[in-house]
Amino acid sequence: MQAAYGLSTAAVWGAADFTGGIAAKRAAPSFVVAVAHGFSLILLFAFAAVFRTGLSGCGLDGLLSGVFCGGGLILLYSALSRGSMGLSAAISGVLTAVVPVLYSSFREGHASPRQLIGFAVASVAIALVAYTPQSESSAQSRGLGLAVLAGLSFGAMLVFMHLAAVQGVLPALIAMRISSTSVAVIGGVAVWLAQRQELSAKFAFLAGKTLLLAMLAGVLDTSGNLLYLLASRAGRLDVAAVLSSLYPAGTMLLAAWLLKERATRGQVTGMALALAAIALIAI
Repeated sequence: MQAAYGLSTAAVWGAADFTGGIAAKRAAPSFVVAVAHGFSLILLFAFAAVFRTGLSGCGLDGLLSGVFCGGGLILLYSALSRGSMGLSAAISGVLTAVVPVLYSSFREGHASPRQLIGFAVASVAIALVAYTPQSESSAQSRGLGLAVLAGLSFGAMLVFMHLAAVQGVLPALIAMRISSTSVAVIGGVAVWLAQRQELSAKFAFLAGKTLLLAMLAGVLDTSGNLLYLLASRAGRLDVAAVLSSLYPAGTMLLAAWLLKERATRGQVTGMALALAAIALIAI
């Protein structure tokens, strides 16, 4: 079950990054995250009301995971919007997996030799699947730095999400969304104040299809968070995190299907390595 939850998380997060990345090309990333997480927070409150779930489990770990989530997504969408989507996704994906693996090795003991090999193979697979060679530019170089920070933020987010789930899955998700929405709103206000004199559509408020894309990204991202929490509770944290961090494969497949982007030989190799990594980690 942990493998099923982890791979489902990767698929849903990949779809969330695809829709969010497209929205972030049309509006400021902080606006996209604010709308996405604000909308998903409303849905979570609705679920809590329907199922009569108390919010007493909304603890510090959940709030911290949201801070890293909101900040990480703004950084990632900023990196993706600078034109180096493949390489940015590869870097952030690998680093997302590294942080929980290191944490888990200290708290849960070392994984088995086979799983450690699987983690290494998965890291290579993530990089190959997401990487698309592109000409270098100063904007892309800045984007790669943002991708590094995004990956480290996501790694910390996964650790705190795992800790928060002890108090309950729905309260953890709500606490996470409260803080991530707050971070995004603060970022959005800062961007608006800094760029309000510019007429660029890049800093326009969300509208039309862009608004729908942002809302869809929020639903998908929150659904992925739920699946990840189930995966992390079903076994070791590092296994759940590494399997979930294969999400760039989902982004790549959607780009190939909807945007008609052709997979490179490296990406095909990465997909094959991902299958091998899954077998080593989960079977």
